[in-house]
Amino acid sequence: MLRIFVLCICLGLVYTTGISQALRYNVAEGSSMTVSGTSTLHDWTCEVKTIEGYVELGEKAISEGKVAKGEMIDNVTITIPVKSIESPRGATMDKKMHNALKMETNPEVTFELKNNKIGSVSGNTFSVNANGNLTVAGKTNQVELPVAGELTSDGKLKFSGEYKFNMTTYDMKPPSAMYGQIVTGEDVVINFELVVSQ
Repeated sequence: MLRIFVLCICLGLVYTTGISQALRYNVAEGSSMTVSGTSTLHDWTCEVKTIEGYVELGEKAISEGKVAKGEMIDNVTITIPVKSIESPRGATMDKKMHNALKMETNPEVTFELKNNKIGSVSGNTFSVNANGNLTVAGKTNQVELPVAGELTSDGKLKFSGEYKFNMTTYDMKPPSAMYGQIVTGEDVVINFELVVSQ
């Protein structure tokens, strides 16, 4: 009985050490994101001041300074505090945007991606067809967007791309001003460049 118990422990250790370990990269300095759109008066752009989160890849995704095609991107979690979305036009614009995003009840915008693969690879650049869930103003939609990736010379990863959506798909009401004389367009574009490092 003791031999069987010891054998089970040994097999468990072998199995555990054989499990693939994910490579975890955290969002780092140099990341940037903007939210832009139009209105009946002028185009506008807001800057995201705080981006939090991480990217986890399969242990074979990056080896000897190279990216491996077809390897897994196990998990991506990105969180944006709504209060960190700021406009150069000042507090009035910020308040209208935060209200449209329902900040009081939904203080964060989140993106979660699971089980995607690295696509085509050319040198240190690669592509990802990112499929995940985007939650804005408390509503979650499944999204798909092409993302360009790069493995930098210092071992960091860069992911860049854009996502265009209509505010109404997230049950948002476009902000207005001057008693409705100035109205924000429904379409919004998110542009991002995420830098992540271990």
